[in-house]
Amino acid sequence: MVTVSDIAGRTGLDQADVARSLDALDPVYVDFRKTETGGDPTFWYVHKVTPEARKAVGQWPTAESLIDRLARAFSAEAEREEDIEQQYQLRQAAGLLAETVHDVAVRVAGTITGPSGSSGTAAPSGAVADSGDGA
Repeated sequence: MVTVSDIAGRTGLDQADVARSLDALDPVYVDFRKTETGGDPTFWYVHKVTPEARKAVGQWPTAESLIDRLARAFSAEAEREEDIEQQYQLRQAAGLLAETVHDVAVRVAGTITGPSGSSGTAAPSGAVADSGDGA
């Protein structure tokens, strides 16, 4: 859990601005919890970020980006491979993922990662950006 005061301290932003931003992000991007503190946001906290938040900042791959990354990775491995047969197979796999079976692979990966496109939602204005530490 990361508190409003934690975020304010690390970003240099005002606690009230952080609290308003987190409130605007709740519930689509964060699970924001307001504790009984008489309205003082110091100890209000982010319980978790949502998959939608991770998608919005690129931490959660789309099905298409995953397949594209796999194709590039297989191609890069083929370049490093010294065994000719293994190199051929890696190039074949890269080619299949990049072209021949790309659409099918995206559909299959989508059953794991979610839809291939972006979520179509943008962060509300005034929102605090994710620091990359899971908060």
